[in-house]
Amino acid sequence: MNSILKNKITESISPYQFHSGIHIDDLPFTEKENLMNEAISFSTPKKNVLYFEGEVPKGIYILVKGRVKVSKLNSDGTSHNHSFFSEGELFGHNALLCEEKNPVTVTTNEPCEFLFVEKNKFLKILNESPVLTHFFLTSISKEVTLFVNKISIFAKKKINERVALFLLVLNEKFKFPSQIADEAEINISRSDLAGFAGTTLENLVRTIKTFKDMNYIRTIGKSIYINDFEALHNLSGV
Repeated sequence: MNSILKNKITESISPYQFHSGIHIDDLPFTEKENLMNEAISFSTPKKNVLYFEGEVPKGIYILVKGRVKVSKLNSDGTSHNHSFFSEGELFGHNALLCEEKNPVTVTTNEPCEFLFVEKNKFLKILNESPVLTHFFLTSISKEVTLFVNKISIFAKKKINERVALFLLVLNEKFKFPSQIADEAEINISRSDLAGFAGTTLENLVRTIKTFKDMNYIRTIGKSIYINDFEALHNLSGV
């Protein structure tokens, strides 16, 4: 992919890059050190639930290694995949800061390693740092904007347009840290991808088959690889 197309795609999908809004390396040195000093480390296997929707938040999490998915229950009892968190992202702070119960369920998508900062310790650090407070307020504001953008996608775009867009988004999400290659292994189940794109599994499978027939993508097992970034970008309409 040439640099002009790469920059064009990066800019156009940025309003839909669903993330926690805070990467641990973006924090000022002192605040980062204070959080790290209070954090405990732990690891979990794949498909382990970190916290459930409706639970009282216990603290914040920093994803050191791996990837987790964020989901929310629908009124009919099914689960809608909202977003993914990648290595280095900090999450779990929204409900804690708003003094509400967790609005989502977070589950490991693969074996993961975490740092965890307990609620009272996190709030103490936050209260002593106006800089850190600003970071988290900015993060919450960005997430609201991203959520509005996603609602707009579901309201205005057709299934194939949504899938094209979210494959581009997920390609960025599934890249390894410092990866140079444009193409990532989008290692995601079809049901998770259907939930992420807001469609049924049947419609998702048909769309993926069409994309394969057009040579936009290729698949190996459940993993998806993008062959034609420009075609998906044009189809997405962003």
